[in-house]
Amino acid sequence: MKNLLKAALITMIAGSSFQAIAQEKVIQLNALPKTAQAFMSSHYNHEKVSLVKSEKDLLSPIEYKVVLTNGTKVEFDKNGNWTEVDGKKKAVPQDIVPASIKEYVRKSFPNNEIVQISKSSREIEVELTSGIDLKFNSKGEFIRIDD
Repeated sequence: MKNLLKAALITMIAGSSFQAIAQEKVIQLNALPKTAQAFMSSHYNHEKVSLVKSEKDLLSPIEYKVVLTNGTKVEFDKNGNWTEVDGKKKAVPQDIVPASIKEYVRKSFPNNEIVQISKSSREIEVELTSGIDLKFNSKGEFIRIDD
């Protein structure tokens, strides 16, 4: 029982130490990587920025988040490449959506727009105005509807 208590205590201390090491800073838009600045200028030039922050966890690289006054959220990786765009029920910019995904949505889910898109090295996930989540591989080929 003592060993179990010690293990639980060590786990709690280690967990709180990792959280303490995570850093989140409010920054200016011009402090984003150039690629992220260009994305924001190209796609959201007429929108007002509410918040820009950088986040760094102990075990992961720095990430950037931009929140616009209309509720849209855009996340970028350490190099300034977008990783997620959440339009909060408004369509995301069409030119960031791969053509094959746009075509699939147009044919399979007419009268729906893509309101959220996230990408990783392995997959792309989109949310439609109807609330349906779709998963695609990195080539834009449909995988499944995600519940």
